[in-house]
Amino acid sequence: MMKALRYFVAALGSLLVSGAMASEVVALKFPHDLPENTIKARTIKLFAEKVDEYSNGTLRIDVYPGAQLVSSKDEIRAAIRGQVDIVAPLTSYYVPLDDRWEIFNQPGLFNSFEHSIKVFEGEIGQTLLKDLDQFKVRGIGLWNDGPGYIYTSGEPVVKPEDMAGRKVRVTPSAPLEEGVRVVGASPVSIQAPDVYLALQQGLVNGAITTVTLAASARWYEVLTGMTRVLQQHGGYAVVINQARWDKLSEDHRNALMKAMADAQKWNHDVSVSNSAAAEKTLVDNGVVIQEVDGQVLAQWRDKYKSVYESQSEPVRKLIAEIQSAAGQ
Repeated sequence: MMKALRYFVAALGSLLVSGAMASEVVALKFPHDLPENTIKARTIKLFAEKVDEYSNGTLRIDVYPGAQLVSSKDEIRAAIRGQVDIVAPLTSYYVPLDDRWEIFNQPGLFNSFEHSIKVFEGEIGQTLLKDLDQFKVRGIGLWNDGPGYIYTSGEPVVKPEDMAGRKVRVTPSAPLEEGVRVVGASPVSIQAPDVYLALQQGLVNGAITTVTLAASARWYEVLTGMTRVLQQHGGYAVVINQARWDKLSEDHRNALMKAMADAQKWNHDVSVSNSAAAEKTLVDNGVVIQEVDGQVLAQWRDKYKSVYESQSEPVRKLIAEIQSAAGQ
């Protein structure tokens, strides 16, 4: 009888311990705005899986895709207020906090996607990420998406003057908009879900966007040309609410950052091939890609000089630093 009682007490104790462990699972809300087949969503999925693995299931990332929890424009505000825990918005959404993030929207500045990745992941990107700490969030990672190019209906443009008179959809960004104006075109702000119809109806006849979005949104059905003059680096800065970070145990912080290191490496390794696959999709569906040589690129950059000069002093310093390092 006593032996049976001891077994019962031991079993009960085991259940109580396991129940306590289950109740100690910490969940972090991570909303995002994109479909689950995009590189951003896939990176988040890997990150969540690794957090679960490295924390032995005691830290969980609850992912909310497709802007079901918060819109992309409200993500940073929600993270600052603690309404959500982790967000990874496009770098352009950080410009109201620190206009140096506009460095990744300077038309013609980067020589190639590989060049912009190097700057984004390097000292400049890491400094900008660290400096977000003053806004009640903590920067924990940088993820790439794809390079932004010029897309047009009809033949692809070659020289700057070929843009004259066009109406070009751009994401909200002062330098991107000014970059369209200085080549004689008109920038038009349209939300991404509405761009396809606007192109189809002729409300705009060009767009500046990442190659990954152009392919996944099937814009190749309404655009026929792409010009390889890099306009922007599509990337995401990942932050966590500072108060939430402070409440995490040291073990959970270590698990989170180890998972982030894995996610960043995977994202880095996949981003170039993912963009190349998107380009192939465009070409397979009839889009003509216009390459430009050094002489023609110099013509574009000559037009963009006034854009660079109009930036704030901190942004101009970064532009000069990048140009010097690249031998421009």
